[in-house]
Amino acid sequence: MQNIAVHEASTLMRYISNAIGSIRDPQELFRTVTDKLRLVFEFDSAFIITLDRDRRFINVVFEMVRFDLPDTIQRKKRPVAGSWIESHLGDEGVSVVAIEGEMDRYPADFPVPRMLYDLGMRQVVLSPLRSGGKVIGFLNFVSREQKQWKESDKELLSTLSSPVAVALSSALAYEELRQREAQTAMQLAVNNALLTIKDRSRMLLAVCEQIDKLVPCTFLGIRVMDRDGNFRIFDNFMRETPSGFFPVSAHEKLDVPDFAEMARESFSLITSPGCFSGEAFQLLCDKYRLVGLVREKFNICSLISVRLWDLPGSCAGLIISDTSRAFDEHDQETVGLIVPQLSLALQNYLAFEEIDKLRRKLEGEKAYLFEEIKATHDFEEIKGESAVLASVLHRVSQVAPTDATVLIQGETGTGKELFARALHNLSRRRNRMLVKVNCAALPATLIESELFGHEKGSFTGAIERRIGKFELAEGGTVFLDEVGELPLELQAKLLRVLQERELERLGGRGVISVDVRVLAATNRNLEKEVAEGRFREDLFFRLNVFPLFVPPLRERREDIPLLALYFAAKFARLMGKPHCEFRESDMLLLKAREWKGNIRELAHLVEQAVIVSDGRWLDFSTMLSPSLAFTEPREQGQLKSMREFEEQVAMMERELILEVLSQSNGRVSGEGGAAEKLGMHPKTLYSRIEKLEIRKRYR
Repeated sequence: MQNIAVHEASTLMRYISNAIGSIRDPQELFRTVTDKLRLVFEFDSAFIITLDRDRRFINVVFEMVRFDLPDTIQRKKRPVAGSWIESHLGDEGVSVVAIEGEMDRYPADFPVPRMLYDLGMRQVVLSPLRSGGKVIGFLNFVSREQKQWKESDKELLSTLSSPVAVALSSALAYEELRQREAQTAMQLAVNNALLTIKDRSRMLLAVCEQIDKLVPCTFLGIRVMDRDGNFRIFDNFMRETPSGFFPVSAHEKLDVPDFAEMARESFSLITSPGCFSGEAFQLLCDKYRLVGLVREKFNICSLISVRLWDLPGSCAGLIISDTSRAFDEHDQETVGLIVPQLSLALQNYLAFEEIDKLRRKLEGEKAYLFEEIKATHDFEEIKGESAVLASVLHRVSQVAPTDATVLIQGETGTGKELFARALHNLSRRRNRMLVKVNCAALPATLIESELFGHEKGSFTGAIERRIGKFELAEGGTVFLDEVGELPLELQAKLLRVLQERELERLGGRGVISVDVRVLAATNRNLEKEVAEGRFREDLFFRLNVFPLFVPPLRERREDIPLLALYFAAKFARLMGKPHCEFRESDMLLLKAREWKGNIRELAHLVEQAVIVSDGRWLDFSTMLSPSLAFTEPREQGQLKSMREFEEQVAMMERELILEVLSQSNGRVSGEGGAAEKLGMHPKTLYSRIEKLEIRKRYR
């Protein structure tokens, strides 16, 4: 060790202090100081290491090395525990350590003593660097020879280490400030990307670029999985210098047959977030086949897993990996800074995606319904020129422009729904929807949900929120068909909607205002139902604001030819068949029929005739029976001929057999067949069918 005068020591101290005040770059400063220290102390290489705030990790911040470090030695943070620094944390002065004596004292995961010894180094000198009375790092000299250090030399090094400690403290403070500014800039940039970029892939690419600035990485993945095990998002991005990151398909890159199963297995990785490198990363590769495959194909050596959220409906995470560096806890903390913003942005994105999907579906359904209404339920289907029909249509034109509730009454098959559509199409609500609810077609337990909707979980099977028909018809019209079938408990809730214009969904807590017009129809005598206690009187009066009675077909017989011609042309067009004409005798029979099923029965009968007819005329021979028609009384003394009588009997027999065949779905023999119902032997019935020329479609 060289001797140095007090004056020269003071000069060296001033020089170091001046360098600290004038040189801003820490690496240049430490190099300049180390060069000056070499003039006083003999050593081959020098290191400056720091301790983190918790004194858990050490990190090399400067090195001046005159030997080549092996490739196996990674420049990374190392735990204090198990290193030779641990035993010197409380040192007051300089310590001199012989490397040979230290090699067997430390575990294999701290290979520094063995590495230095193999490189020919024999001695390490550690000088504590203090700031505020606390050790923040060490100035280390490494030598090939073991030298004797006098106490005066140790005191001098300790004295000269003080300004180095000041410089190190400033450098650490500056680096911490720079790191915080960089983190803040990253957070702002990520926020800006999340708020301004609507495309998910472009948004996440921007996030990758910002993360890479502080935590350099090679791969970044976003995972979102529903609780049913299906991925909603499985995005992957890879860095390609100098182009930056770009989206990649993990399935295509890895090219394995059971990729989906491997991906599903590895999803649990995000439920156990952490930083994995070294032995921990090896264990991760052994546990997850997909991670091991990626390591094998792309040489990744470290991985960070961050949980974004873990909710009842889904869970999500962020996975970052690299091929050249080992991540540490600081990297994990840095990535964690953007978790709140990224989680919120992704959840909002998925929510808006679901809303947009439902919106497009609703728009499609609405467009379809409007087209279906225009094509199938044209107002012009109300055919007729009779005085009784003209009177009803006049009442329709009177009440349609208002918002009055209309109760449409009439027998089954009279076309009550067509009149409801006419009322809607002539109203100011015609540009909104007409929503039909068949009260007789739904179970009593489902009518309330159908009308007023329900919240998720309000009853067994309610797996999602459902919008009721009244909400769906907002601004439009609700048509309650067969309203007389409503259960009494539902009648009270319907009355509230009519009176208060508000409702509550099943399981809901809030009141929902609705603006709808209500049209109701029934084939029951509601006054009689009220008298017998099956229908609420107050609801009847609320519905019966404007009564509209649709006449049965037998009261408008002069409309039958017009209706029959309309249906014949309609069904011929739909079936792609040529138009056939009516025989005058058949038209007379149609006009004379009682028509208990009204217009619906007439339409079905004409449809059958169109189906079976092949020639010029519509064939009603198997459908019309003069005996079942309303016939004019014969003049007194006028008798039937035997031929007329036989023809009438044959028609009656044909009508009976057709009716029974229809009830048995065309089955003749066997249990439940037509022969059993008629009390005949099947062979006898087959003979009658053949004799009466009944078509095979009934067999």
